Amino acid sequence: MPASTTTLHPISPPVEGLPATSSGSAMAPLELLLKYDRPVPRYTSYPTAAAFSAAVGADAMDRQLATPANAPLSLYVHVPFCRHACWYCGCNRITTQLGSTVVAPYLRALGRELELISARMPQRRRLAQLHWGGGTPNYLNNSELTQLWELIAQHFDLEPDLEASIEVNPELVDREQIQTLRRLGFNRISFGIQDADPQVQAAVNRVVPVDQLRRVMGWIREVDFRSVNVDLICGLPLQTPERFQTTLELVRELRPDRISLFSFAYLPEQLPMQRQITAADLPDQRQRLTMLENANRLLLRCGYDAIGMDHYALSTDSLAIAARQGSLHRNFQGYTTGGELELLGVGPTAISQFRHLLAQNHRDLKSYYQALEQGELPVERGLEVRDQEVLERRALIQALMCQFAVNLPLAEFQTELADLQALAADGLLQLEQRNGRLEVNVTREGRWLIRTIAAVFDPLQRLQASGSRLV
Repeated sequence: MPASTTTLHPISPPVEGLPATSSGSAMAPLELLLKYDRPVPRYTSYPTAAAFSAAVGADAMDRQLATPANAPLSLYVHVPFCRHACWYCGCNRITTQLGSTVVAPYLRALGRELELISARMPQRRRLAQLHWGGGTPNYLNNSELTQLWELIAQHFDLEPDLEASIEVNPELVDREQIQTLRRLGFNRISFGIQDADPQVQAAVNRVVPVDQLRRVMGWIREVDFRSVNVDLICGLPLQTPERFQTTLELVRELRPDRISLFSFAYLPEQLPMQRQITAADLPDQRQRLTMLENANRLLLRCGYDAIGMDHYALSTDSLAIAARQGSLHRNFQGYTTGGELELLGVGPTAISQFRHLLAQNHRDLKSYYQALEQGELPVERGLEVRDQEVLERRALIQALMCQFAVNLPLAEFQTELADLQALAADGLLQLEQRNGRLEVNVTREGRWLIRTIAAVFDPLQRLQASGSRLV
């Protein structure tokens, strides 16, 4: 769900499990989280989407697309439709049972957007990465999936080693659809488990029997996808450490290549769907931390590396290799190996990400359609970034989020030094000054609070806190 309203908090796992106390502080991890538990962005970009403005729109995107470029792109395609609503979800989605009745006009609109984009490019571009998210991309039937793939191939050249990934709802998928996806060219796939306990599933209106989850993984393995990701959510109603342990054991049995482990953010005042969830049913912070710690320890024992804030990958997976080599990148799709690629997003709410331009499409489907009917790119808001200091801070925050270390010219960061020293006093950082520079290394304990650490270098965040809470 790369371009959606975020309701899942990433929690950064310590590399070797969560110790009883922080090495530099007498405070226990729970006390540290409570101390620093204030709104902070996820930093899938810097500046963040909160800084987007309607003053930057289709004209800016026109200029960007008209800029000659030979490098391949990463393309994100948003499919907003779902058959039913999961009560924890904050994605930009449309719940409908109408199937092809709504899909047919949507595919025509996507085709029109791709035409407009191609017309503005001086040359045909190549795709090195392709990702379909939602919503529920496998809401589309096999014929519609094929039609959308062919639409993309009409406008872009697909690299021979294209990394093509798709998110699927395991409740809806069957063997034939998995085979269709692989035949089209998808080689990476992701599906949400969230929690395997029937009571927890019922409490969030997303019931997928364990046997179906096993079948889906079996079908995926049959056709040899290069990589399989599963999503887990910690903090759902009726979850307990004991129940979540059963989910973790299922994950160990299925052995996906990658795992995304999120912490649920309960925001009923912002997301009316979450009002179906009873606050009293939610686990408390200590239970959440226990579940996250148990997950971290189990996964590390089973051959997974902790990646960034919220991901795990088998040590042989390309994401783990990128993390070890220092080439891990973070964008609106989360952690990725394609850091050098410009990101082009199509569909409502999709975000495009270039060095100097961030642009988001209309979030409302009707407005999205109207812009395309008028022959305009459906950009609703965005941000142009030319200031060199902002670009430098972007690189710095990116390094913290991905490599957990930065080296700074001390004279240029005196404003931040006191905050860094306070974090170091709590055992979250190790600081070392040498030859006028400051080396900042995030500790194992500090990885739980990496968003808070990154926010130190965000002047907008220092003026007014925004984002989601840590736990």
